Amino acid sequence: MAYQTMTASDLRATVRDITDLDAEDLPDSLLNLYLRDGYYRILDLEKRWSWLEKSFTFNTVSEQRAYPIANFTADPISQIVSIVDETGIGLSLDMVPYDMAETTYVGSYDTSGDPLFYAIWEGKIHLFPKPNNVRSLKVRGYREPTDWVGEDDVVDAAANLHFALVYYACSGVYQRLEDTVMAAEYKKSFDEAVVLAAKNIQKPSSHAHMRLSAGQTKGRPTFSGWMQSMGKNLANNG
Repeated sequence: MAYQTMTASDLRATVRDITDLDAEDLPDSLLNLYLRDGYYRILDLEKRWSWLEKSFTFNTVSEQRAYPIANFTADPISQIVSIVDETGIGLSLDMVPYDMAETTYVGSYDTSGDPLFYAIWEGKIHLFPKPNNVRSLKVRGYREPTDWVGEDDVVDAAANLHFALVYYACSGVYQRLEDTVMAAEYKKSFDEAVVLAAKNIQKPSSHAHMRLSAGQTKGRPTFSGWMQSMGKNLANNG
């Protein structure tokens, strides 16, 4: 069975059911603070959560170096991890520090050509050297999380992390009631749930990827071997 998704309203209702307190004792504004705090703690555990992955494509303009990221996607982007030039045979651009590229491509050395490097500065993608034609670049990165608490939307996280936020909010409620024992127990449940969920999210796929090395592919037919075999067969048939 798939993990059940939860909205901010679902989380608040569940916390009130567990603590046996109503909206007067536990207003939405207070529970939202607990939910946000727990959510931020989850985000701080990992820079590259899979649900924040984002890809987009843009075309370069001849002799233009800087490209505002906001022009290409409605999602605020927190970091760019890969840019691939899909034009022609293709090329993966290397990321470099902006100050290094700026001091290298300066004055008469700032010529245009096929982009080889990129840097991120002031929310823009800077290409080095400047492109001398139109090229299609595919970008991979990670977006900023949404304000799902304020918008009363589904938790912006993997579904197996949703219920952990209930534990964290309950811990905050009992801490407020000065019940340190119950607060500690729910905080422990939150920590355990997040560790288990994160471990599951970060596990490799159960499908074993093929490893292209001499040891792993020994005995398998190869393209060159197949061509040689085909040539021999054609010669024999001739």
